[in-house]
Amino acid sequence: MKPTQCIEISDWVTCSGGMPLGSSDQSPVTDLDVDILFECEMDPHEDSSPNVTTLESMGQPIAWKAGSHLAIVLKTNIEHLSVIGFQFVGGEFVIDHNLPVVRIQTVQICGDPNKAVDASMRSLRTDIQNNLKNPLEFQWSVHAALLRKLSKVVDIKSEVRSTTAQMNGSYDSLQETTSLSRRSVTLADVSVNTGRSLSAEDDTDGDIVEKSSDIIQSEEKPIEQIETIRVDTKTDDKDVVLENVTVEIQHNITPKKSSLKLDLKKGTSQLSTSLLNISSQIKSVTTHKRIVSTTGPRKVIPLESTSKVKDEHKPSSSQQSTPKSAKTSRPLVNTKSPNVLVYSDSLVARDNLEASLKKVLDCDRYTVQSVSRAALEAGAWRGRAALVAVAGCAGRGAALLLAHLLDGGRLLALCSDLLHSVLPYYKTAEVRENEIVQFTYDKWKSVKMKHHIFCYQASPAKKQFSTESDRQPSKYTGHPGHELDIQVLASEETWRTPSLLQATDLTNSGIAIFSQIHLEADPSDYLGDEAAESNVARLGILHKICGEILGLHVRDPAEFKQVEYTRGFFLGNHVHKLSQVERWCPAVDGGARVQQLGDLEVQWCLRGEAPREPPSENFLPVHVYECPENFSTVEYFDNLSSRCVGRLVVYAEVMSSTMRVTSQPLAHGAGAVAGRQAAARGRGGNTWLSPLGQASISVQIWHKMSPSTPLVQHAAALAAVQAIRCQPNYENLDIRIKWPNDIYYGRDVKIGGTITTANCMGDDVILNIGTGVNISNKVPTTCVNDIIEEYNEAHGAALAPMSIEKFLARYCTQLERTLDQLAADAGIEAFLRLYYEYWLHTGEEIRVHTDDGSSPVVGTVIGVDEAGWLLVNTAAGETKLAPDGNTFDMMSGLIAPRL
Repeated sequence: MKPTQCIEISDWVTCSGGMPLGSSDQSPVTDLDVDILFECEMDPHEDSSPNVTTLESMGQPIAWKAGSHLAIVLKTNIEHLSVIGFQFVGGEFVIDHNLPVVRIQTVQICGDPNKAVDASMRSLRTDIQNNLKNPLEFQWSVHAALLRKLSKVVDIKSEVRSTTAQMNGSYDSLQETTSLSRRSVTLADVSVNTGRSLSAEDDTDGDIVEKSSDIIQSEEKPIEQIETIRVDTKTDDKDVVLENVTVEIQHNITPKKSSLKLDLKKGTSQLSTSLLNISSQIKSVTTHKRIVSTTGPRKVIPLESTSKVKDEHKPSSSQQSTPKSAKTSRPLVNTKSPNVLVYSDSLVARDNLEASLKKVLDCDRYTVQSVSRAALEAGAWRGRAALVAVAGCAGRGAALLLAHLLDGGRLLALCSDLLHSVLPYYKTAEVRENEIVQFTYDKWKSVKMKHHIFCYQASPAKKQFSTESDRQPSKYTGHPGHELDIQVLASEETWRTPSLLQATDLTNSGIAIFSQIHLEADPSDYLGDEAAESNVARLGILHKICGEILGLHVRDPAEFKQVEYTRGFFLGNHVHKLSQVERWCPAVDGGARVQQLGDLEVQWCLRGEAPREPPSENFLPVHVYECPENFSTVEYFDNLSSRCVGRLVVYAEVMSSTMRVTSQPLAHGAGAVAGRQAAARGRGGNTWLSPLGQASISVQIWHKMSPSTPLVQHAAALAAVQAIRCQPNYENLDIRIKWPNDIYYGRDVKIGGTITTANCMGDDVILNIGTGVNISNKVPTTCVNDIIEEYNEAHGAALAPMSIEKFLARYCTQLERTLDQLAADAGIEAFLRLYYEYWLHTGEEIRVHTDDGSSPVVGTVIGVDEAGWLLVNTAAGETKLAPDGNTFDMMSGLIAPRL
């Protein structure tokens, strides 16, 4: 099926010299303009076939790769392709050495195959060629072992590298990348779907390894005509039915009723002119048999109790031993806010899927975040995603998603080609455009929903089968070192096409759910009166899948409520408040005082003035003469000792984002505080979880441009740590700074962070500093009060928990003091000395990745310079790394540049 796959063959072996099957370098086929991928079983057919087809009779072999299957890329022409296709679907297709062909597909190729001329390969190549030249002594088992070994050596030597993480000063960043860096990959096998199966091994130096894909999606073209053929054959007096052999034609095909005569041995095809008149290129030929599973779903252990990634050199954060620079034992629970990532090649499907997941997942625990194609393929999310949900074509990201599953991750694939990347025998499809089907899953009976346009079916486990287990394999072992347990959870009622499939990796407990039903789309978009009932079922099914099967925290979709925004309150000295409101938004003809702050409208409501409309995402009424019920202004101002910073703040229990309030010039020290932010953003546009219990504030700092300006983001992180640890008896809490802007408990658990933006007007700079720290919210990671409680239990102490109001007041106070210190003579040196007391990295050994894809540079962290750049001592000398252009992954000791 389209899209035609592109296979990178630089780590395949050349077919010159007769490899792998003894084919001649000369072929009778001319005008070679079509590339075909053959995949054969590595075990010869038990009975010698009288109709063995040689490779050279079909075209010119180009490259091969051996693993669980033998894959061969061959060049031919359109005439031979049509003959090969009909030969394949008309019966068993056997090539040299009695090898059954299990798949034929048109592909595109790039790169050049390895000629196997290195010393480590030369002897293997010679042994293979000598075997082929001595048919009397030839043993297939020995030959197959040599093929696999040479293919493995070529894999290792090729050192194909994949993309690294998207960097923006925080290793959370998942924004779109613009170029690719490279990392090492070992390709251990041939996959029935992609031409090879990926398994990653760590470099010996412990570097993070990402898996890469050779598959490049070709440009989508409309399907203009599909020709479906049905072929019945007889085997052992039993009917074997090959249904819906799908031949995709780009333009038109005119079938006739005459017979087909084939003679591939002579290197030519004798097609009766009355049989077939093909006027355009055949893009792909595939076959399938139908399957039905009567097995029920397999219960799985919830996500929190499943085994972690098995990786000698790069353990997960929960397994990582504390590095030598750490000053604490293993901290509490989760390391970072879990991400649920959503990807689709369709913007509509992406938005629908994101909205649907937000209705069933506990969004106080997960950031449901869309990622671009480039970010998906960059792989920065690897190891940091609680779930990756994909709708539609996964493209080059398929290999990384497969690796995520095999590493113990969770996948949700809706109407996606990811199905046959993970389960390659689901490799064929019928086209059913806009088809509504009925299926039953658990308590939801005969639910009507829209089926995927491609109806993927499983090919049989064996060419000749007689039992249900042959027709419906319950295991897949094609990914080296892994065994996938396959369960059909639901089938549509007419054709028994699998509607929901579950694949569980028995090695690392990874789970993938595949749906051929559009679970991301509201049925009201395509159904009539039954849409409401089907939509309830759809959300219920997603809820069950995410909760009971994938092990995520969910909430009842019926309890889902839209964000209820609240009114704001202007806190501060009354005289100063009125003065600022008059300056910002003077009354005009007695009308409402409405101020435009970017795309947010703020109405300043004085005594007796009512808001013109209710609070919303883009409208915030702020009452000047009233105080909030859920924020203690007394406690806040009693603990605030700053001159300006935090003296005038807008508070709302629920607002979209505090940074939107400070997006335009207000006043030095003015700020905004939210009990909860509905659309908070971190660095690089990342979603920032801001549940109740988190202290969230944005403040505006005005000052002249100076050498210390780049250190303001570092000062904000320092102020957040000092707001907690500078209090008497709290100094021993192990809360620290991760360069450049994150707040950590120990080395593993992120509890906060900062973001700083700047607007320059001549020599004046207006800095907007956003800070969020978990104070009393136990999810998604942990919070300050949990840390205090743990400290009390461990040391017999009686430290009081901290309130949000007290933290915010102390934070504003510390921030102003720190900025004053930076502005003083020799202030940078004094600031850095204090900064180093609380940061995590002094003397830390790291590896620095560069843009050119060369080997990582090993170095030791020295400190930061006056611009906030990280100083690293390497063998080549001192290196500087920008905070806004690199990411620091502490758990792997890796710094990599933003792409």
